[in-house]
Amino acid sequence: LVFIMEEAGIHGRIHQATFLTGLGLLKLSCIFIAAPLFDKFGRRPMMFISLSGCILALLVIASDFFAAVSNPTKVITGLAIYVSFFSLGLGPLGWVIPSEIFSTTIRAKAISTTTLINRLTGTVVTSSILTMATWLSWGGYFLFLACTCLGILMFFVTYLPETKGKSLEEMAHHFAVVANDKSILLSVDNGNDSNENEADIGPESKESVQLLL
Repeated sequence: LVFIMEEAGIHGRIHQATFLTGLGLLKLSCIFIAAPLFDKFGRRPMMFISLSGCILALLVIASDFFAAVSNPTKVITGLAIYVSFFSLGLGPLGWVIPSEIFSTTIRAKAISTTTLINRLTGTVVTSSILTMATWLSWGGYFLFLACTCLGILMFFVTYLPETKGKSLEEMAHHFAVVANDKSILLSVDNGNDSNENEADIGPESKESVQLLL
């Protein structure tokens, strides 16, 4: 963020520290706001809202760097919009959703894998900012990030399931249908048949079986 501010024309260390502190507090506040909204509106809508806001913010920042004269206020506004919408969905839901979609049979390994990918992706992005900005220019870099977020949004619209109020078994069945995993589908169907058969046995029949035993 310091490099972005310097490119936008904010050079004073005191001003940079003030803006960084403000952005950090804004990001933290939005996380607390987002927590109850996940259960009220669901994970999918909040993720879509978050990504849409991030795309808007990145386009605002990119447009400023493409302009002949940079406007620091516009850049700070874009950064504020970005951290706000990121904290309303994409940031926290990146940890919440993986914990709600994996069945207990693969839960530990799957969450470990998603955490590893999350951290590796963050490392690659943060370590390549200056290289990418030099190659694409700062305006081109933020435009690239906006296009990336748009691709993620389209992917989530197509494949991201709603996990609100769903059990791990329901999520396992959902992904089995998507992947056409017949072994899981058959086990679920057999379980449902067993439950229906037990329901068909009346109280008198159950008492008879207990007497025979």
